[in-house]
Amino acid sequence: MPILLSAADKTLHIQIGDYVPLIAVCAVLAIIFVCFKLFGVSVRFLWRLLINGIIGAGMLILFDIVFVTYLRMPFFYIPITWLNSAVAGVLGVPGVILLLILQFIL
Repeated sequence: MPILLSAADKTLHIQIGDYVPLIAVCAVLAIIFVCFKLFGVSVRFLWRLLINGIIGAGMLILFDIVFVTYLRMPFFYIPITWLNSAVAGVLGVPGVILLLILQFIL
């Protein structure tokens, strides 16, 4: 695992390739926000969608870190792709559960 912040040189080292799916989820949510504002959809619904998206993307990363890396359970691996990020971002936690069920079926 790369060191993101070192005390010696006080610089932040981030590899953008590791965060592309998360950036994609944020971009999709930003586009949805703009569309909702244009069509006048309720802001409360938008906040709920945003919270679900953040929790869903975090759950994808959490599943990858906890179950595959630390617990050595590769059958819980959900690949973080554009499609999986979109499903987790739009559907939130139920989307992550759906992806997990689909992973077992397929």
